[in-house]
Amino acid sequence: MGGGSSDAASTLLALNRLWQLGLPLSALKRIGLTLGADVPFFLAGRNAWVEGIGEVITPIQLPVGRFLVVKPDQGLETRLIFSAPELKRDTDSAIISGFAANAFGFGRNDLQPVAQKLCPGVTQALQWLQSTGLSGRMTGSGSAVFAPVPQDFALGPIPDGFQARLCSSLDAHPLLGWAVDDSF
Repeated sequence: MGGGSSDAASTLLALNRLWQLGLPLSALKRIGLTLGADVPFFLAGRNAWVEGIGEVITPIQLPVGRFLVVKPDQGLETRLIFSAPELKRDTDSAIISGFAANAFGFGRNDLQPVAQKLCPGVTQALQWLQSTGLSGRMTGSGSAVFAPVPQDFALGPIPDGFQARLCSSLDAHPLLGWAVDDSF
């Protein structure tokens, strides 16, 4: 999902190629980290477990997943969530073995309760997913939510005030290979 972080990574890769800079992935990741913690993950180009502030990236294999992504018309500024005093900031660290046991049902998003308070559309989207028998949660810091769906899931009518799309996970970023991987 990634939104702006994915866009930033793609832009760095494209400018590196367009301007013939020849910067290796390690340099692009350092630049990307100044733009956002998720940018180096998207530059790495494959599924990964990410730690630290986005700089420790461990490649992992994941099965292909199918998801319903729902976005309320109302957007939400990331800075509002991170500046909220009620944001939980002391969550125990997640561990990779817990994720590996249930990749698409793992964990929680500590930003979600604050986002739901700031943007009622997030709660409404989650409630709509639940009414269809799906278990949703927020994607990141934006107002979009998602739920894993079975391969044969068919999207029915979408309530007014929402955009919804069925999506499949990618094994690799479309621009994978656009910069030299100098990590070995």
